[in-house]
Amino acid sequence: MSGGDPSPRVAFDHAALDATERLFWGDIWDATSADVAAERGLESARFGPILGLRAAGMRDVPMLNLVLGAGQAGAAADGHLAAAVDWLDSLGGRYYVPLYPGDPGAPEAEAWLRESGFGKGYGWMKFVRDASPPQLPERTGVEVVELGSGEGADFGRIVAAGFEMPEWGAALFSELPGREGWCCYVAEVDGTPQGAAAMRINEGVAEFGAAATMEQARGRGCQTELLRRRILDAADAGCHLLFVETGERVPGKPDASYRNILRAGFEEAYIRPNWRRE
Repeated sequence: MSGGDPSPRVAFDHAALDATERLFWGDIWDATSADVAAERGLESARFGPILGLRAAGMRDVPMLNLVLGAGQAGAAADGHLAAAVDWLDSLGGRYYVPLYPGDPGAPEAEAWLRESGFGKGYGWMKFVRDASPPQLPERTGVEVVELGSGEGADFGRIVAAGFEMPEWGAALFSELPGREGWCCYVAEVDGTPQGAAAMRINEGVAEFGAAATMEQARGRGCQTELLRRRILDAADAGCHLLFVETGERVPGKPDASYRNILRAGFEEAYIRPNWRRE
């Protein structure tokens, strides 16, 4: 972001984005087998409008230990945020409380977080676009394949590896292909799956996520082709708004994902800070 607040040309309702995001993450927990969830300590819980997610097996990975919905009306005032934070604190790890300043309950939530020893951590930039065809150069040698139920082994493996999770982390994603509302893909290079990405569709809104590429295939155009395919498929599914997120731009941090997203026609919408314990 060059400075100031982003002003995307595409109209969007951030509440619809947040609702789809809660479905996105909640489905990942729900799709994971009961045996894996029990063995690795995967739990989800509702606290009023808040969805709490925690993964004891990766308790120091804040992107997998989350309090979602903290800015919803009444979340802080009615004690739901405090209950969710107590629940995450009991795990003894690191977690994020994403909070968009424009949410109806954001002022109360922000005040409560500050009083409870939280501060703003590294934020996520949200991007939006419509479903118009992408203006992307075609990359040869990469074939994108949509996956069906029971075909998620490579998908899970690539996502887990791309996010530097232990091998068992593949089980968080491998059951998503074929699940209602989901479209999951792998990008093959020379016939071998090397990239992965997904989207979750909800009432005309599509969230792009779970995008990763194996190290040996980076720079080959896997994510460009995966972005292209998802945009086209979202349009075919009748979606009017597409969104995706990646870490905000800061000096010294790699921004290849950020640049790929902009090239695909997405526009910066807003930064959502991730609150964390100081």
